[in-house]
Amino acid sequence: MNDVEKATIRILGSGTSTGVPIIGCRCPVCTSADPRDRRLRFGLHISARGYGLEIDVSPDFREQALANAIERVDAVVVSHCHADHVLGMDDLRRYNTLQQGSIDVWGRPPVLKDTARIFGYIFDPPREVEEWHLYRPKLVPRALPEFPEATPLGPFSVRIAPVPHGPAEASAIEVSFEGRRLVVASDCSAVTPTLAEMLHGADVAIIDGLRDRPHTAHLTLAAATEALEKAHCRRGFIIHIGHEISHAALEARLPAGISPAYDGEVIEL
Repeated sequence: MNDVEKATIRILGSGTSTGVPIIGCRCPVCTSADPRDRRLRFGLHISARGYGLEIDVSPDFREQALANAIERVDAVVVSHCHADHVLGMDDLRRYNTLQQGSIDVWGRPPVLKDTARIFGYIFDPPREVEEWHLYRPKLVPRALPEFPEATPLGPFSVRIAPVPHGPAEASAIEVSFEGRRLVVASDCSAVTPTLAEMLHGADVAIIDGLRDRPHTAHLTLAAATEALEKAHCRRGFIIHIGHEISHAALEARLPAGISPAYDGEVIEL
């Protein structure tokens, strides 16, 4: 019998917007010797059949791509336009060179609009940028329709839905491959009915869990754990973790089937 074909998920960054360690902090987690407590800003790479799909491009993307030997980025899905999720966009130009082509950047229309505003020299370059042939990313914005409509991206099928992120909105992202589903909600402050539907029965679910104390823009660790337990997913992971809890301490208290994500972790889908 042939082995089941699988996709590979790589956690590029498991940390919150500040990263861990935080600048100037000497707390036990920020000074921890456990490499799992070093948390770069969020990013995730999914690959199958020679196709690489990137979810968010953090300011740490260059370091993440080198550390994880990311060979291809064929498409990017942007969850929202906060700095810790998009400020590595310029580093995608190296993949334009390697792949000799442009890269599609997918997201909900408001997210693409905000991304284009920040990166005008990429998405709406002045004439002199074009005339001088300056080295910039060649990225093509592509609008993703909202859940339940699915969009094929290489060997994957992607669905996306808005979720509250404090006063703003982010996107929950579902990636399907060979009938198996990954659901990622890296930044959310509440589990909407649509997100609960997406999470239910997922093969891999990765969800925001910042800390124990309440936060206006993120789920608490308890809320993230509850959402994963209710979803009855096969494997659950908590992401976007701050510096108030160590990996070992969080791992020890989570129920079976749920783990804290860590940088460099490889998950099969």
